[in-house]
Amino acid sequence: MSGAGLVSRSAAALVDVAVVAAATVVAGLVLSGIRYTVEGPPFELPPVPGWAFGAGHSLLVVAYLTTGWALTGRTPGQLVLGLRVVTRADRSAAGPLGVGRALVRAVVTVVFPIGVLWTLVSRDTRAVGDVVARTAVVYDPPREAA
Repeated sequence: MSGAGLVSRSAAALVDVAVVAAATVVAGLVLSGIRYTVEGPPFELPPVPGWAFGAGHSLLVVAYLTTGWALTGRTPGQLVLGLRVVTRADRSAAGPLGVGRALVRAVVTVVFPIGVLWTLVSRDTRAVGDVVARTAVVYDPPREAA
């Protein structure tokens, strides 16, 4: 399996950004609905300080990435693009990473997103998160049902 480059990873990330943004909007609407039901009109988003929104959103993204990589080895965006995150030691295996490795990779990805640019100079197209977590992103399209 060959390593995925910057364009494939970026396209998958755009799909994932859309999924997380939609989840954030739905969560905001649910919270607003609960607030409206308890307190009454007007229907508006609850006030959230900027730092709390940023921290909460970062935690949501880490949880989203960790869950996808730990359970299936891919996020929904990576599924659409036919990518999978695998352990560096066994690039041919298509199994999930495990929670610890997935969490480390997710935290590095969220804290240092520009690290994906390392794929441009890496001999084997690995980002900084891949180097730290000892993983690789490979092309692994979903298999068709028999």
